[in-house]
Amino acid sequence: MRSLLIKLFIRLISFLPLSLAQRIGVLLGLCFYVLPTRLRHCTRVNIDLCWPELDAQQKELLIKNSLIHTGMTVMETGAMLCWPQQRIMSLIQSVSGEEHLKQAIERDKGVILLTPHLGCWEIAGLYVGHHHPATFLYKPPKIKALAAWLKAARQRSGAKLVATNKLGPRHLLRVLTKEHGVIGLLPDQEPPEGKGIFCPFFGIEANTMTLAVKLAQKTGAAIIFGFAERLAKGRGYRLFAIAADKAIYDADLRNAVTAMNQTIEQGIRQVPEQYQWGYKRFRKRPDGAKNPYDKP
Repeated sequence: MRSLLIKLFIRLISFLPLSLAQRIGVLLGLCFYVLPTRLRHCTRVNIDLCWPELDAQQKELLIKNSLIHTGMTVMETGAMLCWPQQRIMSLIQSVSGEEHLKQAIERDKGVILLTPHLGCWEIAGLYVGHHHPATFLYKPPKIKALAAWLKAARQRSGAKLVATNKLGPRHLLRVLTKEHGVIGLLPDQEPPEGKGIFCPFFGIEANTMTLAVKLAQKTGAAIIFGFAERLAKGRGYRLFAIAADKAIYDADLRNAVTAMNQTIEQGIRQVPEQYQWGYKRFRKRPDGAKNPYDKP
């Protein structure tokens, strides 16, 4: 029943023009901000940790704007999962740095595309899948009845999806070595137990995935970062492709993963209010330190 209600909600909001959906998203985000939600709590904790240079008023404004963009992300789901491809592509107003992606593809050693939870990450994946054969790693939803429907919706651009199970990384390695293709990962989620190392992210030690840099070390694939900035007043999106710093190819794993986090930071600092600050990024602490999201 729950899965049917979610599908119905997504189908209904897909009939809204983007500008109206985003305006409703603003109202939804204000509800997240006004009400004592878990989302607001996590957003506040993360911004307190990651932005010590801001004063109390600046932090509060960033918290509010972040939750507003979270509301818009929710309301964009209908378009991202249901609209025809050409209509989706018409929302992209510009692409900055696309030459980095093209040059990486021309090297013919495979490409690892990293898209953090910044802006509208769904459209970034749809754009790449529309223009290039690509395989993306994804985490299946907790509601199993939604899995097949969501997978089909995200694959409609032409990309293939592989689940985050034991076979997933092997599949990605095969795409890079056999096909010299494009693979996509979300690099800013906590990895499974034993699959990450602690590296600084906004100056805070964060349990960080190592899969991307390990695949690059094994295959010689290039790493490109991408995100889609949400433009004001429903005007669409501006895409960015950023070549990774050379340090990401360092043989030392910690140095490479630290460089990955630093490049993610650089993108976030361009549009900090559009990052998913409501995620419990620092839940696991080194040496068993206290979970910062635990309420007193």
